[in-house]
Amino acid sequence: MTRNCEYILTAEFHVDQGPILVHQYPHSMPGDLPFLPELMIPDQVHKREDDFTLFLLYRNETTGEFQYLYDRKYCEESPYFLYTLVTNMKDDTLYKRGSLIKSLSIITKLSFFKNFKPLMLICLDKYFKDNNLLIIKELYELINVKNLSLGINKLSMVRKLLVTSILDLPIHDKIYYDEKFRNKILGLKYIINTDLFIRKDLSFNSIIKFQNMKIPIRIPMIQLPDNIGDYYNPTDINFKPNLINILNAKISPTKMVYNNELTIYGMQTPPIIILINALLTGKRILFLSYENSSGYIIDHILLVLKIITGGGILTGFLTNYNLFPMIDVSKIEILEKCESYIAGTINPFFKNNDKLWDLLYDLDSNEILFASHLDQPELSPNNPNNAASASGFRNSIISEDAKFLSNLQLSLFNYNDDLTTIQLIFRRHINEIIRILLSSKNFSFTMPSSPPLGHGHLNHHPLNQLGLTQHQSPQQQQVLLLEGVGYQWTSDMNKLLEVSCYQSIQKKFQNLLGEGKLSYSLMLPNLRNELNLMIDLQYHLQGLQNSSKPNEREIWFNILKYLISGKSLEIFLLVTYLIPPNSSTSLQSSSIHGGNLTIFDKNKGIELLLLNLFNRDDQIKSNVIMILQELQDNYLCGWCLDNFIKNNVIYEMAFNELINK
Repeated sequence: MTRNCEYILTAEFHVDQGPILVHQYPHSMPGDLPFLPELMIPDQVHKREDDFTLFLLYRNETTGEFQYLYDRKYCEESPYFLYTLVTNMKDDTLYKRGSLIKSLSIITKLSFFKNFKPLMLICLDKYFKDNNLLIIKELYELINVKNLSLGINKLSMVRKLLVTSILDLPIHDKIYYDEKFRNKILGLKYIINTDLFIRKDLSFNSIIKFQNMKIPIRIPMIQLPDNIGDYYNPTDINFKPNLINILNAKISPTKMVYNNELTIYGMQTPPIIILINALLTGKRILFLSYENSSGYIIDHILLVLKIITGGGILTGFLTNYNLFPMIDVSKIEILEKCESYIAGTINPFFKNNDKLWDLLYDLDSNEILFASHLDQPELSPNNPNNAASASGFRNSIISEDAKFLSNLQLSLFNYNDDLTTIQLIFRRHINEIIRILLSSKNFSFTMPSSPPLGHGHLNHHPLNQLGLTQHQSPQQQQVLLLEGVGYQWTSDMNKLLEVSCYQSIQKKFQNLLGEGKLSYSLMLPNLRNELNLMIDLQYHLQGLQNSSKPNEREIWFNILKYLISGKSLEIFLLVTYLIPPNSSTSLQSSSIHGGNLTIFDKNKGIELLLLNLFNRDDQIKSNVIMILQELQDNYLCGWCLDNFIKNNVIYEMAFNELINK
């Protein structure tokens, strides 16, 4: 059974001796870990009074030993976090050269490890006095005696994504006050965990009494894959400053290269887009800061992870991609074994050795540097394979990237919103970009007309490349109810230009998906209902917005046919949240009127559904009413729908009138 804390380690750094591992409790960690003390005490820490550092370890299921690199064949699926607090004892006369550095580490699988910081600080302070191992033992036992598990690991990914997307509704009060609703939405058993209590900020809490002090430990309500900390209720005070820092970054004039996968808009490509493209194509990315703390570097890395994962939309970064939040020159051998990695360092040695990395983010100068080996000949009109670039397209930003940047800047600088709005913008953008990258698989493909229920399975269909198997029993046949899969463009011309812009990225990203290094949570087969019926809801809902002549009757009829259970209803509601507004106009109007987004600014998809209460076509209105009634019958979707309708009296009146006809 996995404990809350597997090990507690202490290390010291003497100027004369270097880093030394002092204690390992409850016993020595199994495995060949020669650099362990160095990972616990980062470079240049003598310049700071305190710091923190982070490293990921992986346990081999066969041997039980810990190792530095993840191996899909032998390692446990999730990593262990080596979280370390470091304190510098300056000008201590007991030490010849004026400095002794001590650190305390916990090794845990809990992604909210930062919440143990108060306990660790107290322990480190007490331990400093006489290296008393009893203090370490006491902390270890007090952490592990608590049951910090919510028991909701089996909650479906769709439910996790949905609950963490419902950011605009008064769900806080509902979950806090209504225990029955809370237990149902989280899949909690009615057995009370006496070690936990819920607070109004929607975090579960536990109290650990240590050294005669009662210390609260906050446990996130929903934990998402590849997300460190609490996605639903973010409190990181460095989040916005670090995000602004990334948005204000520049391409280094001394390291300017042209690369089809990174500088897709030439040298004017925004750095945040470059970072996203680098991660989508499996680049080796290094974050460097000599002037700031290791914690400053790690916080930037965790922010970029938060952006690229979209809160569980895209996963695999903590394992297959290789994440080294803090590393130094002695670990170069580890980096050389990795085709892709994200790493942080304080050592400026790396900056002049670009064979070790593809992209370097210098946080001190706030510049992005490219490795010289990435340089490619710039596309020219004489190259017939690059017609899109030759026509000047490369200087035109695609609509999705433009919306993302505009919405992000508005949310950062104009709104009074909390961080959850920004995270919803991240989630929507990553989902949209992935849909663009997967749409190329169907670029030259036209689906036949919608097959009758129970027929038209996809065994020899190009959609198999999106994750469908070719060997299915009749009971497992997956039926696509309606033609149309992937990103929805406003026109064929836009599709041609935007697919061309991202074509180099598409190939690399699809390879990473095919190799299992990355995983997209919302692959179409993952969204089939209990009857194995599938429909690309986002494609068709966006088509209703974008196209001047969509077949509205067919779309709403097949959506209704798909909505047979709570599972498909929750998928539908989630997809409505993932559809971004066509432009930032609504966001701008919201900023004029006080700065807060309205309920429909945050969910354009559900507004699109409610607008069809006024459709001229009675059959469409009838289907929309039946969809709304299906949603009402689901406890979660129905509660959300009631809040949507009550926020607009016109929708409420129209719905009630049509229901009562």
